[in-house]
Amino acid sequence: MQDRSLVGQGRRFISGARAEQCPNYDLLGENRKADYLRGRLSAWNLKLGDALTVHCRHLFNDNGINVSLTPWLPETQFQADYWLTASCNDNPGVFLGFGSRTLFSLSELFFGGQVSSISDKALSNRTVSDTEERLAQKLFHYLLGGLFAELGLSLDGWQSRWSNRGPQSTMVTSEIKLATADWQVSWLCCWPLDLGGEKLPTLPAPEDMDKQLRSAVQTVPVRLKLELARFHLTLGELSDLKAGDILPIELNDKVMAHAGNVVCLGGQVAEQGEQLVLKITERVGDVA
Repeated sequence: MQDRSLVGQGRRFISGARAEQCPNYDLLGENRKADYLRGRLSAWNLKLGDALTVHCRHLFNDNGINVSLTPWLPETQFQADYWLTASCNDNPGVFLGFGSRTLFSLSELFFGGQVSSISDKALSNRTVSDTEERLAQKLFHYLLGGLFAELGLSLDGWQSRWSNRGPQSTMVTSEIKLATADWQVSWLCCWPLDLGGEKLPTLPAPEDMDKQLRSAVQTVPVRLKLELARFHLTLGELSDLKAGDILPIELNDKVMAHAGNVVCLGGQVAEQGEQLVLKITERVGDVA
C-alpha cells in the first residue's frame, strides 16, 4: 500500500509546481525577526516623521516642509545611485540610498531655490558635491538619532561613510519623503534585522529532541575522503608516463578526512594485518 503520510511524502521528490505551494520553513528565524522589527519601526513612523520635519524645516529654512515615512517592509533587492552607510564595530550597518536627482534637489533647496528639473544627461555628467554629501550626512544623523533613541541604542562610536555598494542581505526598508504642496523628493532607509534593540526569545525545542537527534545521527550516512599521498614530478615526466609505469608513493605524515569541504578527522596511515588502516589522532571538533 502506498505511504500517504507526511513522512512517506517526504521520501519522494515532488514537482516544482507543488513545491511552490509548500510553506517555507523559517530555519534561522529571519522572517520572525523581520516581522517583529518592521512592526516596531512602523509604530514610530508618525513620531519620527514629526521629528524629521522639525529638523528639515530648520535645515532648509522652509516651514512648508513635511517629512513622512512609508511602512517598513522586508526587502532583498535595493535600488539607489549612491549609498551612505553607518556602522560601529561588529554591529550590522544601516544604509541610506539616494538617487542623483534627489541629492541635486536637496542642494538646490538648501541654497534657497526650488526643486527644478534636470535632464538625465546632465545628471550623468555631474559628480556629488560637497554640499550634497554634507546634507546627506545630516539627514542620516537626524534619522539615526530618532530611531536609536526609540530602540534604546547608543550612537557612541557610530561612523558614517559612502559605500560603493548597497545592502547585501535582507533588510527592512522605508521610503522617507520630504515634501511641500508643490514638490517631493525621497530616499531609502535600509535597516538590518539584527539591529532591533531587543533579541527575540528562542523558540522552545520540541520535547525529547536530544534523544531524537542522537537516534537520527546513527542512520545518517557520511562519506569521507582521504588524501593519503602525493606525487612529485615534472610536467615532462608526467607527459612521458604510459600504462604499466610504476610511481613510488610518498605517504603523508598526517592524513585528513574530509566530508565535502569540512575536515572531520586527522590520523596516520598504519598497517593492520594485510590492510592499511587510519589510526585516529584527531576527532571531530579537535581538528585545527
